[in-house]
Amino acid sequence: MNDRLSGRLRAGFPRYTKAEKAIATFMLANLRRLPFETAGSIGEAVGVSQMTVGRFLRTLGYGGLPDFKEALRQELEASPLLIADRMERLRRHATSNGLLSENLQLEIASLVALYELVGTSAWRETVRLLVESDAVRVAGFQTVAGLAADFAARLEYLRPEARYLDGRDGTFADLFARPEPARACLVLFEMRRYTKLSHQLARKATEQQVPLVIVCDTHCHWARDYTQTVLTVQTDSLLFWDSQAPFVSLLGLLLNDIILQQGERVAERTRRMTELQDSFGAFQD
Repeated sequence: MNDRLSGRLRAGFPRYTKAEKAIATFMLANLRRLPFETAGSIGEAVGVSQMTVGRFLRTLGYGGLPDFKEALRQELEASPLLIADRMERLRRHATSNGLLSENLQLEIASLVALYELVGTSAWRETVRLLVESDAVRVAGFQTVAGLAADFAARLEYLRPEARYLDGRDGTFADLFARPEPARACLVLFEMRRYTKLSHQLARKATEQQVPLVIVCDTHCHWARDYTQTVLTVQTDSLLFWDSQAPFVSLLGLLLNDIILQQGERVAERTRRMTELQDSFGAFQD
């Protein structure tokens, strides 16, 4: 989709008005961010009105920004992993160091983008929820289940009532049947291919007004349908699988900020957890 969109933008560039050229230039420079932009944010970035952005999208053949995003979504869902393409790419570069060098640059770029997330409004809200909520529940399925479980386990060292939801009870009662006024927040991890269970869980959290954080890759166009507290990481890779490394780095940064926010409470919590470990002989001396 991005290749076709960039080709369409470049082909029509000579015919565009000054305002349209500004919009096209922004879109070409930010193809990966487009699913998370609004007509207003694009207009503000390039100095044109929201209506001008909408008109430009219609000249590209879309009914407007929602139609454009839906086209992006359908294209990604039609070929979520592009397995055949990836196999062919690996065969072509099997004996070349060029592939690894290019992939290293992608990894570096994703790490830089991740550090740029720190301090944003979504980041600050995430840290606030993880520190101030009565309870935190963490979920992730299939290939990101391990990431979610690891984050929940580490978070439990820093604060009480932090647990991983595996959904095996079929009800998620530990999140949705909690006594009032105690309130929990939900942290949901996702990356392609997205599970139906994630959609169902996010929808239920929204319906029951459970604060929701979604940590996902940049292709997850549906995340903002459920919450504005979305932390996106760049997982693009030239290797066979998308990279999970940015998720791990993000979690380390999040936990660090949680420690800074809680101060002495963390010291007391970790001391108590260490005492419990020692009493059960959890680790070898």
